[in-house]
Amino acid sequence: MQVGVASDEAVANRCVFVIDPCEVSRAALQFMLQDEYETHEWRALGEALGRLRERRPELVIVGAGALEPDGSQAMDRIREASPATRILVRVGAPNGPEDRRWLACGAQGLLPQPLTVEAVRRKARLALGRRAPLGIGVEAG
Repeated sequence: MQVGVASDEAVANRCVFVIDPCEVSRAALQFMLQDEYETHEWRALGEALGRLRERRPELVIVGAGALEPDGSQAMDRIREASPATRILVRVGAPNGPEDRRWLACGAQGLLPQPLTVEAVRRKARLALGRRAPLGIGVEAG
C-alpha cells in the first residue's frame, strides 16, 4: 500500500540507499521512503560501496556516524562509487556544530532528527530535484 504517494511518483523507479549505523534510524528511513522509492539499507559504508557501484542509486541518505572519523574521505568514496548520486546526511539536532562540515564535504542537504514522514519525503524529493508539495494546515470547525 502506498500512503500519500502521487501516481507519477508511484510508477517512477527511483532507488535510495540508506546507510546508517543506528538501526532504529535506518529502519525508520526505509519505512518512510519505501512507498515512493526502491529503498535499500546498510549499517556501514563499507557494506554498501559494492552495491553503490552496481546499482548507482539516485539518492544516498547516510548517517553522520557512518561518515566518521574521516568525513570528507567517506563522502569522496560515495561520489567515486556513484558519481551522479545525490547525498543527504542524517544529523542529530538541527543546526548542530557539524552541519556545515557535511555541506562543505559535498552533501546536498541535511536531514535532522527528529525524523518525520513529511520531512523525510520532502527532503528526498528536493534532493532528487522534484517539486515538494507545500502543506497548508486547514481546520474545519
